[in-house]
Order: sequence, then structure tokens, then C-alpha cells
Amino acid sequence: MALLAVILAKGDYRANFFSGGGFALGALVAAIALGVVVTYRGSGVVNLAGAAVAMYAAYVYADLRAHGDLFLPPLPNPLAPIEGLVHLAGDDSFSVPHWPTSVSFGAAMGFWPALVLALVFCALFGLVLHVAVFRPLRHAPVLAKVVASVGVLLFLQAVVVRRFSTTTQVVGPLPFVDKTQVDLGVFKITQEQLFVVCLVLVLAVALWALFQRSRFGLAVRAAAENEKGATVLGFSADRLAAATWVLSTVVTGLLGIFVASVNSSVDPNTMPALIVPAVTAALVGGFTSFGWTTLAAFGLGMQVSLVTFLGANESWFPKAGGLPVPGVDLLVPLVVIVAVLALRGQSLPTRGVLGPGRLPFSPTARPWALRYGGPGLAVVALIPGVFLLSPALRDGLTNTLTGIVICLSIVVLTGYIGQISLAQTSFAGLSAYTVASLSTHHGWPFPLPILAGAAVAVVAGVLVALPALRVRGVHLAIATLAFAVAVDKVVFANSWINGGYDGATVTTPSLIRSQDTTTHHVLGVAIGDGTQPNPLTLVFCLVVVVALGYLVANLRRSLTGRQMLAIRSNERAAAAAGVNVAAVKVLAFGVSAFIAGVGGAVIAYRTGNVTPDKFLYDKSLMFFAFAYLGGIASVSGAVTGGLLVGGGFGFTVLNRVFGLPDEFVLLLGGLGLVVTAVLNPEGVAGKVRTDLLALQRRFRPPAPADPPAPVDPPTAADPPTPADPPTPADVATPADVATPADVATSTTVPAASTKPAATVPSSAPTPPAASPTPVAAATPVASGSAAGAHVSGSAGATPAVAGDAR
Repeated sequence: MALLAVILAKGDYRANFFSGGGFALGALVAAIALGVVVTYRGSGVVNLAGAAVAMYAAYVYADLRAHGDLFLPPLPNPLAPIEGLVHLAGDDSFSVPHWPTSVSFGAAMGFWPALVLALVFCALFGLVLHVAVFRPLRHAPVLAKVVASVGVLLFLQAVVVRRFSTTTQVVGPLPFVDKTQVDLGVFKITQEQLFVVCLVLVLAVALWALFQRSRFGLAVRAAAENEKGATVLGFSADRLAAATWVLSTVVTGLLGIFVASVNSSVDPNTMPALIVPAVTAALVGGFTSFGWTTLAAFGLGMQVSLVTFLGANESWFPKAGGLPVPGVDLLVPLVVIVAVLALRGQSLPTRGVLGPGRLPFSPTARPWALRYGGPGLAVVALIPGVFLLSPALRDGLTNTLTGIVICLSIVVLTGYIGQISLAQTSFAGLSAYTVASLSTHHGWPFPLPILAGAAVAVVAGVLVALPALRVRGVHLAIATLAFAVAVDKVVFANSWINGGYDGATVTTPSLIRSQDTTTHHVLGVAIGDGTQPNPLTLVFCLVVVVALGYLVANLRRSLTGRQMLAIRSNERAAAAAGVNVAAVKVLAFGVSAFIAGVGGAVIAYRTGNVTPDKFLYDKSLMFFAFAYLGGIASVSGAVTGGLLVGGGFGFTVLNRVFGLPDEFVLLLGGLGLVVTAVLNPEGVAGKVRTDLLALQRRFRPPAPADPPAPVDPPTAADPPTPADPPTPADVATPADVATPADVATSTTVPAASTKPAATVPSSAPTPPAASPTPVAAATPVASGSAAGAHVSGSAGATPAVAGDAR
């Protein structure tokens, strides 16, 4: 409130904060945030692809307005490998049928037909997202849902880049408003900006009324609180989730179209980046409140213009090299996220689902794999990479090795302890710029800058770990994504750090410099063919990968690794078992950041310079995608993920052999990530391991049955022990002898039957007196019938229970 009072008190601050551009940006952020809240309340998914949906809808609308075409996502063609093989054989004229990529409606469309058709597309797209992607993940762990939403984000961006490239697309204006200024007293705003703001406010109120007052809203809230209880009451959680997905994509797409029309353009990078302030606003609203979410979204959008003004006009604004530090406006969402998580991280809402999902299995490395498998794979990579592969494939294999290092850092953090980090390339970039500075400007010799860069990454990782002490899952993913975006703009875009247009130079030893074409002789063996890249660069990367691979594998086998897995499974149970959860979490972040930092240092030495494009936040998303594709919980999965990374060995082979364009890397990565999350959460390596174990069990000969245990031969019964002769004390005295009166007054014991017990009448003949018998030898005689049991004997004898009573 004090900050708002300062803004209102100063005219320049007020004019820039309440600007038309700030309101329009805040309206778009609010629309995306409202869509995130609707989706979360209906299905429990924090849709990180919400901003990409707005961007995609704007492109659909723009293409309909400009050409009358509805472009479709390019689907994988199963016949494409055949075409590639035929082309490889020399027949370039051969072609196979391809999927259609657009539907033409004739000439360019007007505003209303294009808007209606685009919104229908948004509704159908939301339904497809629910049915094909998120309904199968309904009971999956949070990790799978985050992975799927990241995959959708990457896929939509890749489709737009494939169809329209990265150039800005022109969007026609709205026909019923224009850019005429409207004076509202405190500030001025154009008609179209005012229309968008009013539309967002109306939508926020309508959504509040829908979820608070309608039967549909009450059902959605009931399912969010207790899905099992809502199902028992007759509400279909599946239909409710489908309806909320359709509603959220329509709302997000509508505002994406209108804001693109206000700005007169759309591009594939600006809107998707707005997911950070959007989920920040949703976090402020607790993923439930439409009012607080809308208010926070407008504030986060409007502060951008104010921060830009402060950087250009205020002397106290932080500067680097005489220029304002860029990206300070992106630090605001990060600060808000950290504050919200610190103040009420434990009280953030969760959904009551029918059952928890299973996380990917994390296998323990077998002794034979450590002794023979690792060295064998290293030799398999070393010999062809140094002596046999072409320069292009050698470069692809080197990219794979650096990708394996980043994937290993994700295995430790996400696969072992279950913490979702989307900032791994940020740690790598901080290390790389540290290496560039120390090696070039301070003259540190190799390999000391690698250790220093890794140490800087560890410090950053420990700082990011602090929110993880209170939250996990999607909330931690939001925090790390905000950190990655902020580092991109504040650090990597800072000319004082990034070295300007040519990047930050790294002083690399000539032996491992990638551009070196000298033939080296090692132990009498000539290495190098006079072409780039230098084969010894590959050897350097391979040594680092082997060392870190053994580090991660042995970490899994250690007590610390078992503690990490216990925390991943159940934090409370691990704490009850004596595990220091906070310390192990911080350690995991530190180890993961160390590995990523080493990877960044290797990239710096390998390329000879450091540029921001190598470490942007979207690269973190891509590495996360390929690590999950390969298998996020094992070293073999990291190796598989490294083979799949963009520019790696796998895609280089596809490009050189099958002619796969480079832009398909992101498209196939996003699509593969979604398919893997839905159908095969274990990843490629996990699937191969499972199939091999099943095959081994199938063909393994059955184990011989155990022979029956020998039976001891029967032995002769022991002869009975003769009874001791009675002593005089055992002989009954005359007082102990039963008399006829005793027999006549014998006790009657009722049996289980409800009939009255039979008694001996007094007129019955008296039996003859029994001969004197020792009391100790006398046994009560049990006689019984359906009516009861009549026990004869002396008063001191214990009556026996009749058989019927038992």
C-alpha cells in the first residue's frame, strides 16, 4: 500500500503506471491467469502452456483474417522414413502422401467469422487437450502433469515457428474500437485498450458468479475438495474437467486475439513468456480466487511500463556499464513468488484425488554395469568419435555428451528426490560466464575455472533450494521457471556480462580447442584429420561425462541416495525415520547445480565463447523434456536423453540421413514429451529395461524344485511309566466315601439347550452304596442328553462339561 501511495503521489510515476500499454498487458496476463485458475479448479493441472494457447489462438485468427486458412498442427507421418531411405538411395523424386497442414475457406475473412471460427477451434483444442493428454494423467503424479504441460508449450511454439518462422505476424485491428484516446482523469487510455480491460473485468466477475452461484461451479468446487466424495454424489469429475478445459482455452484464446489486435502483431516468443507473471498472479490468488488473481495480474502487467521509465530517468536505478540493468521488471514476479511461498507455502491448496500416481522407477546400477558397462560405452563412443565419424557426426556426438551432463543434473534433482527444476541451464550459464571471466580477464589456468564456475552454480542452486524447503511439485516448478526467466533478462542479457554481440571469450587450451585442426600424437597414435571439430574436444567431454555418470550412479547406491528416494516417496515418513529432509533437499540442489555448472563450463571451453542463446529458459525446458523422454530417474535415461537433444547425435543422424529439418527438433521434443508422459512415464531407457527383464524372465529356464525334506522313520512308543504305589495318605477315609444321600442330592448342570434340566425324583430307588474308593482316583462321570448334563460325584469333584454343551 505504501508503494502504491508513492506511485499515486508522483505524477510521472502515476502516468507510467496507469498507462494504456500497461493496462493492455495486464489484461492479457489476467486472462492467462484466469485460464490457469479455471483449469486448476476443474482438473488439478497448473497449465504452463496457457500463454502458448493464447499465442496459438492469435495466430489462428490472424491467418484466417489474412488468407482465410485454418492451419493445422503438422502430425508425424509414419511413411516419412521410407521416403528418407529412398532419397538416400538416390531417387529424390520419390514422395509419399502427407497429412494436410491447413484447411482453406477461400478468401480472407472478416472479423466476426474469423473470431467465431478461432474460438470454435479453441474450444475443440481444449477438449482435445483434456481427452488426449490430461485425462489419462488424472491420477498421475504432479511430475507427469507438469511434464505434459511443458510438452504442450514446446509443441505449440514449434508448430508456429515451423509454419510462420520467428518473424512477427501482422494482426488486423478491431472493427468497433480504434486508437482514440479516452481521458479518465487520472490517466488516458485508447478505446481498444479500455475495451480489453473492461472485457477482462467482466469475465472475472462472470467466472466468479459461475463458480460461486451455479450448480456447475458448486460441483467443480466439490470435486476440487474431494473428488471421491463428488463422484459418490453423482458428479462426473471427468466431465467437469472437460468443461473447465474448454472454458479456459476459450477465455485465454479470446483475450489473446484481442490483445494481438490491439498490439497489431503477434510473435512466437512474447506471449509464451507471459506464463511467468500469469502463474504468479494465480499463486497470489491461491489458484482459487478470481478477484485476487485479476488484481495481481494487472499489477504485474502495469509495473513493466513504470520500471522502464525508472530505468531511463532515475539515477538511483541499478546500472551496469552506465546502462540500466535490463529485465528488472521480470524480477518482480520472482520476488512475489518467493514472498508468497515463504508466507503461506504450506497452506497452498491441493486437490483431493482418488489415488496418487506412481513416480518413475529409479534402478540401482548393477555391479557389472559399473565395472564393464560404463567403460564399454565409453570405448564405443571414443573409437568411432575420434577415428571414424565425419565432422558433422563428431560434432553431434560432442553435443550429445554435453547434453548428457545437463540431463544428469536433472536426474539427481527430479529423478532421485522428486523436485521439479526448470532452471538447469541457468545454473550452467552462470558457470559458463564465470569461466569466461576467470580464464580471459583474470588469467586462471585450466581447469581451475571449471571448479570456480561449478561453485558459483552451487551457490545459486542452494538459494533456489530455499523455497523447496516449504513447497514441492508444481509450485517449485513455477519458482524455478521464474528464476530462469529473470536470470535470462537480468544476467545473460546484460552487456556488461555477456560480452556484447560476439559473446564472452573463453581462453581454451589448444589441446581441447574445438577449432584446432592440428593432428596430435598420443602414445604413438595420430588423432585428428585436419578438420573441425577437434577430436580431443570430444575426448575431454567424454572424460567429464564418465566421471559425472559414475558420481550419479554411486550416489544412487549410497545412503544419501536412499534418503533422497525416501523423501521423494513420502517426506513425512522419511522425517519420521530420522532423515533430515531439509538438509538432504539442499544437498540435492547443490549436487544438481554442481553437475549443471560443470556442464556449462564444458560448453564454454568447447565453443570458445559464451552467448546468451545457449542458456535461455526455453533451453531448460528442452533439456527437461529430453531428460524425461530418455528416463528421468536413471543414468541410462540421461544418456538416452543426451542422444535426443537438439543438435545431438540422434537428430544429426536424422538430419543427415533422413533430411529432417532442424526446426522439427523442438516439435518432436514437445510431442514426444506429451506421449511419454501419457503412455510411458518410465522413458525410453525405462521401457527398454522393463522389456529386457520381461524377455529374460520368459526365456530363463525354470529353477529346479527343492527336494522334499526327509521324513524321520517312526519310532516305537515309549513304554508307559508304572504308577507309584498309593501311600496311606491317599487311601480314602470313611468320611470320604459317597453315601446314598450324596447320590440323591447330586448337582444338576444345565446344558446349552433351553429346556429344563432333568432331576432325579426323591421316590426313585436308591442305588446300592459304592465301595470305598480313593478320592484322588475318582473321576466325575459326565452324562448328558439334549436336555442337559447330569454329573455324579462328590462335592469336591470338578464337573465335566457335556459333549452337547461343548
